[in-house]
Amino acid sequence: MGPRGSRRVAFLTATVAVLAAVGTVAAHHRSIQALSVRTDGLLLTIKASDQYHYYDTKLIKATLYQALKMPKEANAQQQAALRTYGDAIKLENKADAEVEHSVRLLQSFELLEVATTLFEISIAFGSLAALTGMRFALWFAAGLSLVGVVAGIYGYAVGH
Repeated sequence: MGPRGSRRVAFLTATVAVLAAVGTVAAHHRSIQALSVRTDGLLLTIKASDQYHYYDTKLIKATLYQALKMPKEANAQQQAALRTYGDAIKLENKADAEVEHSVRLLQSFELLEVATTLFEISIAFGSLAALTGMRFALWFAAGLSLVGVVAGIYGYAVGH
């Protein structure tokens, strides 16, 4: 490989280094998003649990009012219990959706990490190609970079 080829290899290696840096930033962003969404899901689960307990309390009150022959109050407690139960179900559904979203974000994070690792290995083989002039190392670096680009694009898309 002549001086012109060495410049191309250096340019390719620098470009892959930039891709590795972008992949690292994107992967870290995805991991933070996943943790945030998972936390939101847990908070919604706790709120849903509170609503279920409130629902149980309302039903106990309704039963007590029925036992005390106070049908108006018993009916009011049953209606309140049903509204509370509906709220609990809505919160639980939101919590489930958040957990599913966090799982997708974690999958995205993992794929972006794989892409970044492929870029880093590609940089090493590109450097080896620049130092030794081995065409195999250059083609291997280019192939790893291509696989890294595909993994990065797919990883980014999984999170959306």
